[in-house]
Amino acid sequence: MIKRLASSFLTLLLASNAALADFAKPPAGDPRNDTRVASRDDDVVVRERRRPAPVAMPVRMPDRAQVAQALAARRDKNIASFRAYMRAGVYPHNTVRPGPLNVWRDADGHLCAAATMIDRDGQHELVTGTAETNDFIRLLDVTNGPLLDWIVTSGLTIEEIDRIQEPLIMPDPSEQDPQWRAAEDAKLRRGYVATSAWLDKHRAAGLAAAVDRLMAYPVLANRLVDGRI
Repeated sequence: MIKRLASSFLTLLLASNAALADFAKPPAGDPRNDTRVASRDDDVVVRERRRPAPVAMPVRMPDRAQVAQALAARRDKNIASFRAYMRAGVYPHNTVRPGPLNVWRDADGHLCAAATMIDRDGQHELVTGTAETNDFIRLLDVTNGPLLDWIVTSGLTIEEIDRIQEPLIMPDPSEQDPQWRAAEDAKLRRGYVATSAWLDKHRAAGLAAAVDRLMAYPVLANRLVDGRI
């Protein structure tokens, strides 16, 4: 009788321990049931995923008066380059097709007025690269990239630069004479003289518009003010 009671008690004790063990297990699907050991690389990945994303710092807005002062100096420098180009009288020619065409650098290696301003501003590689990839570019059509960066930090508006970048006209072959290039040079010079006077007359308005536009690019404006342009 005593043996039967002891046997029953032992069976009951074992069943209770099994139930407690099942109760202590995590529910099905719990990641704690996964007995795989993550490698060192996996552990790094997990920790990287849990790392908070960096918070972007707001761009410091530049002082408008400082931007205007820096742009005024840039404007004067670039217009001086344009006028030196105008006086030198070595202009490119459109030998590609009859009619007007913007030619950045012609077959003789002569640069247009706008390209010359940019080149004399220390951007020789940009000018050369543009000639090789988009020789018939019109700056009025530029909407991004290094050329736009130069435009908005030049002290000139894009409309003023477009006046400087006059298209070159090739006469119809049936109307050409041996002196057509000299005639085209004289016409370009007259246009440049008129543009130079127009820039002086509208200096205040042009500079104010240039400041407004650059303030929309605070990173570039800060670089200009800090002397990095």
